[in-house]
Amino acid sequence: MSADRQEQQQDPQPTQKKQEKTEKQKNLYEPYVTPRPLYELLRVIAIVVLHLIARIRIRGRYNIPRKGPYIIVSNHLSWTDVPLVPLHVPGRVVYMAKEELFYSKLGWLVRFLGAFPVKRNWADRQAIRAAGEQLQKGKVFVIFPEGTRSKSRALGKAFNGLGMIALRAGVPVLPVAIWGSENVLKKFGAEVTISYGEPLHLKPKGAKMTREDIEEATETVMLKIAEMLPPQYRGYYGDQPPVVKES
Repeated sequence: MSADRQEQQQDPQPTQKKQEKTEKQKNLYEPYVTPRPLYELLRVIAIVVLHLIARIRIRGRYNIPRKGPYIIVSNHLSWTDVPLVPLHVPGRVVYMAKEELFYSKLGWLVRFLGAFPVKRNWADRQAIRAAGEQLQKGKVFVIFPEGTRSKSRALGKAFNGLGMIALRAGVPVLPVAIWGSENVLKKFGAEVTISYGEPLHLKPKGAKMTREDIEEATETVMLKIAEMLPPQYRGYYGDQPPVVKES
């Protein structure tokens, strides 16, 4: 048997595995839908447990829209931010989470929470498309645009995917500032403050969205979050003008 013929017989298996891997990755972008009774039960349990182990103060609850679609954008200090930030948000939420989590031991939990992956090192158009699809379905979309937790507590520079998603979807953006959550797992009764700002309505300057529009939209949201945070948490956006105008 010739080497070429042997190679042809061996090719289908790697190709099939590659197709299966691609299909699996594609499915990750469709968030798992937890049955509503179970979702509401877990929601109540989360509220009770978090209020038992921490002293949670909520500011600006009246700014939370009653229903989607809209985008929640928050700074990120601890994995406890995932349940804390949308704690009192009515309805279901979906998350964008770093791709690495989906292939870790906690991958099943990340999926169960209704998250889909994003590649952080470059513009992940598939993730941006998935976010838009969820917003078209009327979902509430939660994003932590720094891409990772801040170990120093300081607000880091955001990825511009935030601005692209917001401008493409044309839905309100709810800026959220959270602090104290970095102590929840270290100290019983830690004080946590969650501040919800007024929804922002972001639009491109012209008929066509530009890179400048995307960068400006991202900065507008992050400056608003920085404005709501205590000075020691403002980090990258701390030396920026505190007043933010909606575009």
